[in-house]
Amino acid sequence: MTTEHKQVVVLGAGVIGLTTGISIIEKSSSRLEYAVTVFASHLPTDPKSIDYTSHWAGAHHVSHATGAGHSAPDANSSSNASEHPDQLSIDKETFRIMWDLSAPDSEAEHCFMRLKQVEYYQEEIPEGKAHHLSWYPDFHVLPSAAMTPELKSQGIRSGVSFTTFTIDTPAYLRYLFSRFEKAGGKVVRGRLEHVRDVETQIGAQIDAILNCTGLGALTLGGVEDSNVYPLRGQTVLLRAPWVKFGRTVSNKEGLWTYIIPRRSGDLILGGIKEPNDYHPTPRPETTLDILTRGLNFCPELIPHSEADSQETALERIKSIILEEGCGLRPARHGGIRLETELVDINVAFDSTESKTKPVPLIHNYGHSGSGFQSSWGSAHRAVKLLHGVLE
Repeated sequence: MTTEHKQVVVLGAGVIGLTTGISIIEKSSSRLEYAVTVFASHLPTDPKSIDYTSHWAGAHHVSHATGAGHSAPDANSSSNASEHPDQLSIDKETFRIMWDLSAPDSEAEHCFMRLKQVEYYQEEIPEGKAHHLSWYPDFHVLPSAAMTPELKSQGIRSGVSFTTFTIDTPAYLRYLFSRFEKAGGKVVRGRLEHVRDVETQIGAQIDAILNCTGLGALTLGGVEDSNVYPLRGQTVLLRAPWVKFGRTVSNKEGLWTYIIPRRSGDLILGGIKEPNDYHPTPRPETTLDILTRGLNFCPELIPHSEADSQETALERIKSIILEEGCGLRPARHGGIRLETELVDINVAFDSTESKTKPVPLIHNYGHSGSGFQSSWGSAHRAVKLLHGVLE
């Protein structure tokens, strides 16, 4: 059997672009072999920027998918967003792959922290109805006795517990970047205004394009998806190696507070959801609100060595702040876009009379705040679409 060699360009070097690039290379077959170039304006090795969302993610694997075409009540998305029809399966597949990556002695073990996660709610969990997180290991609904007076004073009425993992996102992005290059992937830095210019920008003939531009899909010429919008988040990075658990509470207004420790001993405290807000720097009043909510919800954040200090808890927690940050989640009405279309692009080398040629454009964007926990599942589906059009 003759092997066909295909040149593929992935637009975007966030967690979705890198995972998709790796998946394309690693799923080459005896019939199709891919040479993959990631084309992006921002890379994981760059300093943190509001224009590169993946650096700012928490992140933990706690799925928001219900399998019913809409997000769970505690979803990391705005109330008017809905999920991809296959979102639950996408998240489950990603969990299985990342669980293996987090195993002892794995080459990516340092990027993950396995732990007990507790999700609290300000409403009762309906009896007899399957919970959207029940597929996680060690899942159980917390007994009513676990709702202490302190929790009830914050409006908390119920909760669930299970085993999952957190992701040290900067370390994981560096791992993905290295894995992609070791697999033979090529990286080209540049800014693309329109998809028709991909081949001339790369300077080589290409057979397909994978669009993993996230929020960039809103303005990228040839795509300009009006369903895409920013969902601004803000967090505080603390140094708290004594915290070994994950904890989240969601309120009825859609605001939530989360505790996401990392294997390194750092901890992400958040958060907020602000649709269509492009403000590029942390707001001091939001940081204060996050710290106040975090301390009320998780008093264990205060350093043990300072437990008897005469200072206020708020002043003590400020002593362990490493960084304040904010990022723009690439949200999309309708959830992830996973589909193919044919686009005409300008040819790089005009060996015929034609100045343009049609190539398949496979879309994989619109993950909102679920990029890490959906990454492998959505990447594998994008690769299937690629196989389908090139075969």
